[in-house]
Amino acid sequence: MKKRVAIICITLALLLSMPAVLLAWGFGLPAQYEDTFMGELKYKVELLENTPGPRIVLVGGSGVAFGADSLLMERELGDYTVVNFGMYAALGTMVMMDLSEPYIREGDIVILIPEQQRQTLSDWFDPAVMWQGLDGAFRLLSSLPRDQLAQLAGEFPAFAGQKFAYYLQGRPPQPQGVYRRDSFNERGDVVSALCARNEMPGGYDANTPIRFDPDMVTEEFARRVRDYARTVAARGAVLWYGLCPMNAAAVEGTAEEIDAFYAALQETLGIPLAGNPRDFILAPGWFYDTNFHPNSSGKTVYTRALIRAVKAMLGDSSPTELALPEMPDMAEAALGAGDNRDGDCFTYEARDGALTITGLTAQGLDREVLLVPTAWDGQGVTAIGAGAFSEAQRLREVAIQQNIRSIADGAFAPCAALERIVMEQDTPSACRVGQGLLDGTSARVYVPPDALSAYRTDYFWSVYGTLILPLEP
Repeated sequence: MKKRVAIICITLALLLSMPAVLLAWGFGLPAQYEDTFMGELKYKVELLENTPGPRIVLVGGSGVAFGADSLLMERELGDYTVVNFGMYAALGTMVMMDLSEPYIREGDIVILIPEQQRQTLSDWFDPAVMWQGLDGAFRLLSSLPRDQLAQLAGEFPAFAGQKFAYYLQGRPPQPQGVYRRDSFNERGDVVSALCARNEMPGGYDANTPIRFDPDMVTEEFARRVRDYARTVAARGAVLWYGLCPMNAAAVEGTAEEIDAFYAALQETLGIPLAGNPRDFILAPGWFYDTNFHPNSSGKTVYTRALIRAVKAMLGDSSPTELALPEMPDMAEAALGAGDNRDGDCFTYEARDGALTITGLTAQGLDREVLLVPTAWDGQGVTAIGAGAFSEAQRLREVAIQQNIRSIADGAFAPCAALERIVMEQDTPSACRVGQGLLDGTSARVYVPPDALSAYRTDYFWSVYGTLILPLEP
């Protein structure tokens, strides 16, 4: 009996001490996300806080981070310093307004540039990603509203535990590719030689179609923008609604629907639109890895449109004579070198010089374990389409080799028996996924152990967090 009481007392003591332990891990340990893409957030806030005016402040997601050439804008506009306050759409547009609001000053021109998708035109907020940006800059918590703080509190134990694990291993996340802090320049622009050309199969990301449905704009988002506009005006600054870079291949909607959307948006938000939407819908060859991320050449094309829009708003009729670069060639699908033993288990569709997996053959439907091939019938396989595994009721595990560059949302829905999605790719950003990768399944994603932290902090994969696990040795 005494032993049982002692065990209960020890257990209670440990449980009571856990909050203090988690607080020590989360707030007391050195920052672990410094080198990640989100590690740039606190430096963007410092840049906005310390840059003298008059300023043009670009507030938005990664479309702004990738799209704007701030130094080029300064050269053409002359009187303004440009601050690129674009970060990551998964954070949500509202948090970028919240973080920028305390530092808006008299004479500023603030241009709000959300990406044209439902998530960024709502009150969406991702606390797991936000903690990565807050790591080492917890003073930013004071800029966030109560509802976001509540969501952050719920996510804090997971953040603190993962931070402690990185500290214990002595291996903070070291992201690969362009999605790392050192890809940003002194103005907050993403500048990387890796963003050379369009890397998307078919030239666009089918997971993020660009639509112009008025219902995309939520009332909560509209209310917050109106509040933001009043605060900006009270500081002696002005707020405009800007246009993000948009991949023409992903646009769904007629010219009339697009014009009607922005006319209604201006009326709802009560702020002027800077520019003609059609000037910001660009050819696929100007993009990199999403429908909103221009490549290095596309950055100049988008920035020229942005400069012209600002000049028009200012009543400046001077010409913007910027020579445009040559459009880069699209990335070609290489014939994959790998294991194709299960190639006859799949059905395919040829799209833009490569194959996309669209379904399973009768042989594939009978399998519990499948390996996605790298090539079939002399053509490279580069993508997995929506619903490709929809009839695979027996499938328990699917392995995906390094040739796959895109997996459509809903590819595994509904696969009730699926337990493991094995990614052999050790560079997560080489395979683009949307936020519906696991729709219709309770599977977990297994990745090479050395790439675990890269996946968990990757631009595309980080939304799956602890659902990403290391492959057993």
